[in-house]
Amino acid sequence: MKTKTPHTRLAFIFALAAMFPAVIMAQPKIVQKATLEYDFPGRYEGQAAQGMAIYEEVALLFNNEGHCRIYNLKTKKKLTEFNLASHGGSNHVNCVSFGVEQPKGAFFPVIYVSECYGNRQCFVESISPKGPRLLQTLTIKTGGIEERSFDWVVDRENKFIYSLASQSKDGKKGVQVTKWNLPPLGKKKITFQKADIVDQFFVAFPNLTQGACIRKGYLYLPVGLHDAPEGAPDFKSREIIVVNLKTKKIEKSIDINASCPYEPEDCDFYGDTLLLYCGQQGGLWRIPGVL
Repeated sequence: MKTKTPHTRLAFIFALAAMFPAVIMAQPKIVQKATLEYDFPGRYEGQAAQGMAIYEEVALLFNNEGHCRIYNLKTKKKLTEFNLASHGGSNHVNCVSFGVEQPKGAFFPVIYVSECYGNRQCFVESISPKGPRLLQTLTIKTGGIEERSFDWVVDRENKFIYSLASQSKDGKKGVQVTKWNLPPLGKKKITFQKADIVDQFFVAFPNLTQGACIRKGYLYLPVGLHDAPEGAPDFKSREIIVVNLKTKKIEKSIDINASCPYEPEDCDFYGDTLLLYCGQQGGLWRIPGVL
């Protein structure tokens, strides 16, 4: 067999790169050190930590079944706590997003709460001095995988809402991302049909998916489970998966296994800082290296 010269080998490598760019240019996995910024409890009154949403200087932390605690991020003090109007056994509150519209008398824009269990609906609630109020319910009836969406996440800047459903495609595990127009408030029940799908795509990664948030055209997905030895049956790598919603590709994954031992639950931005809400002992963790 004839041995290739160095120049021939280089030409061969460049030819392979042109033929298989997906292999050569795979999304980078970047190790970053997550740091505990706020030691707010995760598990609370016997219920696991789940969704989180941040608006200006307040963080809304949610536990399974729909209990909400509101904290001031400047003073680190708890302001209040209450049960959502949608509180109940099927409401896992897996992901929470702020919307766009703010009803008269409400403290904030409405929140979009992912039921995750049961009918996998999205509950749209307002929070005012009179307490929480259920304004709208979103449901998907298409006959497709999107009916099993476990997360709903709002793109406030562009007035869309995305739903996420677990999917396996070509032997790879990941999520199906479906884009919908954000319905205006007013109608109490919205049922999305196939004709309402604005866009849809699949992203592959093996981790257990948790919550989500969207900012400046990027979808941020905290994934994984609590600390376990790598190779153990319950090991699920803790990362932040960053998806470019324009290219529909994963741009990078931020590996936080070494620095954050707790289960990632949900994330949102406080200014330009991405904060991750964790289960077990909880806390809000600062994640560097985001886009």
